[in-house]
Amino acid sequence: MLYRFGPFTLDAGSFALHRGDTPVPLPPKLLDLVRYLVAKPSTLVSKEELFQALWPDVVVTENALTQAVSDLRQALGDDRSKPTYIQTVAKRGYRFVAPVEVVADEPAMARAGRRRETSSLDAHRALTEGRLQLESLDASDVAVAIENFKRALDLDPGFPDAYVGLANAHFWMYEMSRHRDHPDASLLSLALEQAECAVALDGELGEAHATLAYLLVGANRCDEARAAAQRAIALEPGYWAHYFRLGNATWGGERLAALRQCLDLYPDFPFAYFQMAMVHVARNALELAAQALRQGSAVQEGRPDQRKRFPANGLHWMRGLICLRRGDTRGAVADFGFEIDSGRHQLYGTEYAIAAINAHGFALLHDGEPALAREMFQRALELSDDQTRPRLGLAQALLGLADLLLASALLALQAVHGSQKPGRLWLAIQHGGRSFRGRTPAPGGTGRSGAAGLA
Repeated sequence: MLYRFGPFTLDAGSFALHRGDTPVPLPPKLLDLVRYLVAKPSTLVSKEELFQALWPDVVVTENALTQAVSDLRQALGDDRSKPTYIQTVAKRGYRFVAPVEVVADEPAMARAGRRRETSSLDAHRALTEGRLQLESLDASDVAVAIENFKRALDLDPGFPDAYVGLANAHFWMYEMSRHRDHPDASLLSLALEQAECAVALDGELGEAHATLAYLLVGANRCDEARAAAQRAIALEPGYWAHYFRLGNATWGGERLAALRQCLDLYPDFPFAYFQMAMVHVARNALELAAQALRQGSAVQEGRPDQRKRFPANGLHWMRGLICLRRGDTRGAVADFGFEIDSGRHQLYGTEYAIAAINAHGFALLHDGEPALAREMFQRALELSDDQTRPRLGLAQALLGLADLLLASALLALQAVHGSQKPGRLWLAIQHGGRSFRGRTPAPGGTGRSGAAGLA
């Protein structure tokens, strides 16, 4: 849909504002604001309505809206005291006062029909094979997929779909390093460059915008990601993956709505349930979160005889955390064990196996089992030694074991000395330790004579 007012044209489908033929750069929030206002010309739009439209499920101050309107006026060259476009209605809201012409935009399917295809059969074959390798989410297939996408580009250097595939593959290589304290940021930068190249080659390719949205979230540029995902949906409104990318870029009610749309179009995508559960957990709606995770697990684990597209990790890890929150340690341990033992070869398999091992370790610490907890944290470090969390857990487990050993020593000495008070025994241990540490072993000796003397 196109909205024309004064010298400006707002393309709601592509989320772009032009003054004549010149683009007017606006951040996503201001584009949302102008789109909302021009869609209701001459109508009073309350502040509450704008808060709900622009910041759903987020609490912001009134100053945020005032500043957004001020910035939009500045971009339009408007004057608050003599408004041409946006009129302030004191204590109530705003009204768009300029005449607005609404022009039906070209249908998305018609635009998509003009997108750039390759004429090379071998390039198309390499692209298809690379896509299938990525959809398996098998970590060992990602490097092979990269080679297929590179081959497609060697055969057709202007093939935007191959750049999309390459961007996804390099991003997944980055994601496989995410469990480390220092993930490989160069892979994320490379993936972003390739996604931007795909958009530049074919701005009507929805998957290019959707892939860019997914990568921008990884770079913590969520407003840009949201706009890119919305652009993908405007171009290809019937493709489920674009709604998933929108859900990934948003939060709260907006995420839930996007993911429901994703599942309406493609019910067999278990990771959508995982992301819905994240919102419910943040709202402390644990039963809704558990329900979503059960649904995702049922999809994930149905028909085990078939290889699935886009299998998910993390469902049982989050189910285990919810069990812990409810005091169900046995249920948590069962879910953590399932997460640890399944899907290790998948894209996020190692990350969530480590997360489950660490969670199990901290649960054991909480239950007073430092020796078992130590084994868990050592197991996590065997999978990847570039992690802080299991090292902290290991330190806590060793401190717990030291406390247990000292307590055992006190009990043993108390048994030997009978009625002697524990405090005095503790002083004896400290004195004995100092005496031992102060002795010098005899030449060629082992230094064990101190221990014998203490006995």
